[in-house]
Amino acid sequence: MSIEKSSQVPPASGLADPPSTRPGTVQVLPVTGIPEIRHGDDLAAILAPSLRALEVRDGDVLCISTKIVSKSLGLRVDPAERDAAIEAAAVRTVARRRHTRLVTSVVQIPSGPVMAAAGVDSSNAPDGPLLLPEDPDGCALDLRDRLVTMLGVRLGVLLTDTSSRIWRVGVGDIALGAAGVASLQDLRGGTDADGRALTVTVRNLADELAAASDLVKGKAGGVPAAIVRGVPGATTDDVPARALSRTGEDDWFRRPSLESVWVALGLTAAQEPVARMSPEPAAERIERALAVAALPRKDETGRDATARWVPAAPEDASHGRAGIASNPGTSTTAGTGTGVGTSTGTGTGTGTGTGTSGSGRILVTPAGTGPDAWIAAGTLAERIRTALGAEALGAPLPLLTVEIVRPDGQEDSR
Repeated sequence: MSIEKSSQVPPASGLADPPSTRPGTVQVLPVTGIPEIRHGDDLAAILAPSLRALEVRDGDVLCISTKIVSKSLGLRVDPAERDAAIEAAAVRTVARRRHTRLVTSVVQIPSGPVMAAAGVDSSNAPDGPLLLPEDPDGCALDLRDRLVTMLGVRLGVLLTDTSSRIWRVGVGDIALGAAGVASLQDLRGGTDADGRALTVTVRNLADELAAASDLVKGKAGGVPAAIVRGVPGATTDDVPARALSRTGEDDWFRRPSLESVWVALGLTAAQEPVARMSPEPAAERIERALAVAALPRKDETGRDATARWVPAAPEDASHGRAGIASNPGTSTTAGTGTGVGTSTGTGTGTGTGTGTSGSGRILVTPAGTGPDAWIAAGTLAERIRTALGAEALGAPLPLLTVEIVRPDGQEDSR
């Protein structure tokens, strides 16, 4: 299937087989002449003249930026209230990541998708950040009903927004709202080009249409809408965009690897640390693992044991275990409170030796000599191993040993 990207509808006169009727041809047509949208504007009335100029017809799909819908609905927020607005819009927090001094929350929004900052966007919003509509499917339906009445054609409407995809670099437009569009096309039961049965393929047509429309809308061209024409079956069904999101038991990735382990270790949302977007040094990840492991579960009265990281000495470099030479280590206490007490030695900082930064030993010391103290130390040691395992999923950690030692500093010989 070819794709033609046009700034206007190709004229039918003088063409025996115009592109708009040629089989297998898809056109993506920008909807131009749209002014800056303000709160209270009638989008259908504003769009109708431009759509008539494009000779909108049955089977066309109007892909419109959700941002201008938000503008018409007055979904603006004061920049100072942006973080509070994101928190209020979140059904649940999936992850938080730090970039320089800013923390970005990745959350599920009421309509289903998981988006960074709940989709709150400041680009092309000179009057303040814009929130997403709580019911984008409903907005798409209202707009479609009015356009169908005004134009007398059976078209589909998609509300689109930019989003990134798990395991993919970069962003593209997806469908947040849909009306009159076969958003999902179930191809199961059919056959491929070689005659083999299709058993799992369900095509996300709505996101494909949204991404195609962004080829002419762009991010800086001042074109907030596009018509996608010539896609077979695009408007033969009506599937809302909410059906495109994997939620509940269908969600394979409810939390990233770090957060999943933190939940398993019993951390509350308020206790979870914030990892960085960029790659983190091994020393930083080791210290975070110790801090996470030291937090007691909410149903525990405390775990009287301490853990101390002793980086490898410089002379260990010949054995492939060189590490932090100038930092005597980090001591983490697991006590009866809900926080973590961490204290770094009095060295001059964290400097790397000639080998991999962060190698060495983690020494776990019980608070006493009784059975309960040794059990607490064993529990802390296993939590540390689990937290270190999570930190090593993204990038390997240096060689580390977790050892339980006697309170007097001598290693347990048992």
